[in-house]
Amino acid sequence: MNLKSSSREEQVEYLRRCGPTCSPRQLAAVLGGQPYYYNVAARNGTLEFDSFWRGRNLRIYTEDVIKKITGGNTNV
Repeated sequence: MNLKSSSREEQVEYLRRCGPTCSPRQLAAVLGGQPYYYNVAARNGTLEFDSFWRGRNLRIYTEDVIKKITGGNTNV
């Protein structure tokens, strides 16, 4: 699924349906790029979103991504 060319509202709705956290694959569907690179950035400490590791799986807080997409306005 590629939502990068979708409207901002569709991207935000997709992320909200993901729940409080999203996976690198879901993040890549919205922002683009390869999911693996989000894992690498998180391991290096350079991922621009708050995240945590659940076992070997990276989880990224959805609200941080929504704030980036909307420019801080989470009421979209």
